Amino acid sequence: MKSVRQEAAFGSRSRRVWWGVLVAAMTLPTLASLAYFVWLEGTSWVAPAYLGAKVLQFAGPVAGLAVLLAAATGPARPGRSVALGLGTGMAGAAFTWLSYVVLFRGGEMAATAAEAITVKLADFHLDTLWRYVLAALLISFLHSWLEEVYWRAFVYRWLHRLMHSEWSLVVAALGFAAHHVVVIAVYLGDASVFVLVLMSLPVALGGVLWCLLYRTTGNRLLAPWVSHICLDLAIMAVGYDLIFVD
Repeated sequence: MKSVRQEAAFGSRSRRVWWGVLVAAMTLPTLASLAYFVWLEGTSWVAPAYLGAKVLQFAGPVAGLAVLLAAATGPARPGRSVALGLGTGMAGAAFTWLSYVVLFRGGEMAATAAEAITVKLADFHLDTLWRYVLAALLISFLHSWLEEVYWRAFVYRWLHRLMHSEWSLVVAALGFAAHHVVVIAVYLGDASVFVLVLMSLPVALGGVLWCLLYRTTGNRLLAPWVSHICLDLAIMAVGYDLIFVD
């Protein structure tokens, strides 16, 4: 009986530790976004803060999951994973581009976003076309992979183990969306809360979708990663159109 009680207490302590780790993991990206998008705006600390935050964010989970990454990526049914990733990603990319062209292009909100993006590109020394294209490719392919490792293979995987509920999808998606809300708010300027929520909702839905893709393909990252790449490329295309197309 004593050993059973000790094991139960240890399990309870372990759960508390994991909850602490996951809360910190879901909060860090939002605090980092506030730092380099808001608090340090216009200073020489923007780029160092961004790089430092990304190293802090990704180093632990990537190192901890290094042994699992091969299994988490494939090759179990890679064709199905790629098809799911491309199907959902291209649909999301088409929705993103069409929404921009139909609802925002040439409007006041687009002009506000273009001005804010121009400032941020200068802060990050990405204000020339070739630097922007290089950054867009790195964000779309490498950064999206790191985010999938962080948010799906680490945060969502452990939330699902702790919660044993579909609510883990919602919590993981809201954590994923939170730091994007900061970025969207900066780019939209003085937009209303309603518009901010409306613009942020697709990010949260994307978080749910990529968690589902991760789970339904056997806890592998290939499908959500491919889908994530497509969405990021579409967003980078919108940024290109706003900044570099007259």
